[in-house]
Amino acid sequence: MTFLNPPPTRLGLVCLARLTFEADLAKIGYARTRAQLGKIDGVELYAIENLVVESPDADAAIAELRAQNIDALVILSGTFALGGLAQQFAQAFDDKPILLWGWLEPAEQTGRLRLNSLVGMHVNASNLYKLGYRPSTLYAALDDPQTLPTLARFARIAGVRRDVRHTRIALIGGHAPGFDNLGVDKLQLRRTLGVQVIDVDLQTIVARAQAIAADRARSTAREILKQFDDVAEVTAPQSELFAALVIALREFAAEQKFDALAIKCWGDLVDTYGIAGCGVVAYLHNDGIIAGCEGDVMGTLTSLIAQRLTGEPPFLTDLVAVERERNTAFLWHIGCAPLAQANPKQAKHLFSHFAGGKGVTAGFALKPGRVTILRVGGDGAGNVRMIATTGRALETEMDVRGTVSRVELDGSAGAFLDELLTNGWEHHLIMAYGEIVAELEMLARALKVPLTVVR
Repeated sequence: MTFLNPPPTRLGLVCLARLTFEADLAKIGYARTRAQLGKIDGVELYAIENLVVESPDADAAIAELRAQNIDALVILSGTFALGGLAQQFAQAFDDKPILLWGWLEPAEQTGRLRLNSLVGMHVNASNLYKLGYRPSTLYAALDDPQTLPTLARFARIAGVRRDVRHTRIALIGGHAPGFDNLGVDKLQLRRTLGVQVIDVDLQTIVARAQAIAADRARSTAREILKQFDDVAEVTAPQSELFAALVIALREFAAEQKFDALAIKCWGDLVDTYGIAGCGVVAYLHNDGIIAGCEGDVMGTLTSLIAQRLTGEPPFLTDLVAVERERNTAFLWHIGCAPLAQANPKQAKHLFSHFAGGKGVTAGFALKPGRVTILRVGGDGAGNVRMIATTGRALETEMDVRGTVSRVELDGSAGAFLDELLTNGWEHHLIMAYGEIVAELEMLARALKVPLTVVR
């Protein structure tokens, strides 16, 4: 379980040059660059010290970077350089994210192009695109205020992409009845993204929960109930079932080293165990365990990514209403939003409703703030895709039972709804606090999947 506690990103750096331009000036700038990039938090920098001018230089640099097992590569055009050099690096690290960086021309004129860095980067960008690569690009001076943040973002995304490829998600009980659009082709997902989905029989978890000692369940239930302001509807037996299921899932994830759980939280669970798992999902997020409801594997993966990028647990939700005139989207789910996102000005409830009174579901309005609404999903033809939009979560009253948020979108709410319906997106979305579209754009390139941004 390393996805949410990742190791540093091992970032490779090379500087291309051609001696017919001012390579000595490039050397000076490159030395400063190495010093600055070495200060980025969460990055271990592996920079090739000498300029890469000819193909043998590239071969030597590739061997050195391979030995360091880098996660991503920045190719800096110190000057214009031969177009084959970047191709050598791309083909050597074809499974790693690449960023092409071009410098501005020096302000001091000498009557000739001194670096011609932009043309060099442009040639490389075109060559690599036509070879099937999708590098990120940066055209900026080292001292541009956006340069280091952009490089830090690239390194961070490279780490996310690395860890996505080693993610293990437990699919417990399959997806909810009738929600076939949430189904996933496990082999295709592993082939495309590297994500491993492991089927777990629901009875395995039920048996573990039922084996939890009664005194331990009662003690844990008391601690859990303290997190809510209103638990009047929940009986003592229900609270103990709730607590035992929390314990069982928490210990199962740790023992089996799962990064996240996708749970069939109603239907069979109610029949075999006695309560639905909605409130359990809400609570587990506070334990640092991403648990997606209704067996939604791709929604669970999206939640993992969103938490990694924002540092906060997100909300896996339905879009239940759109008001085109107010440009708002009303987001609701039966009671699975993370407790950490509850509006502190309002009460947090634990209800005994849904599934014939066997729900034990959370109920509260989520806090206001800037949000990104996103989804990693499939197109029905085996292809992974992403969607995102941004907005502002408003102060929302809990007019219906469940966990709720009304979001005023930055773009057109109607256009967002039309995109979802027309192009068959899954009915679950993820609401994450913070604005992460720039990160998602980089991640989409790194994963080689299309991203639709509705603005």
